[in-house]
Amino acid sequence: MSETRTAVITGGASGIGEACVDRFAAGGWRIVIGDVNLERGEAVAERIRGRGGDCRFLVVDVSDGEAVADFADAVYAEVDIVDALVNSGGILQNAVRITELDIAEFDRLWAVNVRGTMLVNQAFGRRMTGAGRGSIINMCSLTSFRASPQAGYAPGKAALKSMTETMAAEFGTKGVRVNAVAPGYTLTPAMQARIDSGARDPKAVIDKTALRRFVEPREVGEVVYFLCSDAASAVTGTTIPIDCGWMAYSAYSAYASQPE
Repeated sequence: MSETRTAVITGGASGIGEACVDRFAAGGWRIVIGDVNLERGEAVAERIRGRGGDCRFLVVDVSDGEAVADFADAVYAEVDIVDALVNSGGILQNAVRITELDIAEFDRLWAVNVRGTMLVNQAFGRRMTGAGRGSIINMCSLTSFRASPQAGYAPGKAALKSMTETMAAEFGTKGVRVNAVAPGYTLTPAMQARIDSGARDPKAVIDKTALRRFVEPREVGEVVYFLCSDAASAVTGTTIPIDCGWMAYSAYSAYASQPE
C-alpha cells in the first residue's frame, strides 16, 4: 500500500482554501487545516471525515509568529513528513486610491498576506528542507502581474511572487519545490459578498475574460493539486495564472486596432 501523504492548508475553512481541502481529500491525502475561523474550520474538517477522509482542524492566526510556531509544532507532533503546504490564508481589499488608503488597513493586509505567508513558510520550510522533500504553494493573484486599485493588497501579492521565486531557488537544492497560483476573479463566498454589496460588478468582470465567466474555486484547487503531485515534479519557481483568460483578453481588447 502506498504511503498516505499529508497536506497542510492554511485558510482552508472557506473559499479557495476549502476547495483545495476538497481536492486533496479526493486524492486520498491526510489534511490539516489551519484557519482563524474555528466554527467554519471544524465544519469543513467534519465534512471531510464524514466522507471517510482524514482531516483535522487547528486554529491559527498566520500573522502571529508564536501562533504559527505552535501550529507547526502541533502538526509535526502527529506526522513526520508534510508533503504539501498550501498558503491560502489571506484577506481581500476593495478598491481605494493610494492618497486615501488607511495605513492601518495596509499594515493588516501585509501582516496577514505577506508576513503571514513568510512565517508559515519559515516554520514548515525548515522541516521540509530538512526532510528533503515536499511542495509549497503560495497564493498570488492577477495583481501579482497587473496594476490594480487595491493599493495594499496588490503590492503584497507582487511580493508573494518574488517570495515564491526566491524560495524555489533556495529550497530546490534541498528537494522542495515552491510554486504559486494566481487566481483571477474567483466566485468564492467572499467575492459573492462583494458582488451582493455592490463592491464588485459581475458584468464588468465577465466582459473582460476570454471565457466569459468567473473562475470556480474548485478549478484553482485542481491546479494546486497538480503542482503538488508527481506530475509536476520538474516544476518550481512558477506563478500560474488561473483567470479564464482575463490577462490575455484585457490586453487584446485594449489594443489600438481590432480585427474587423
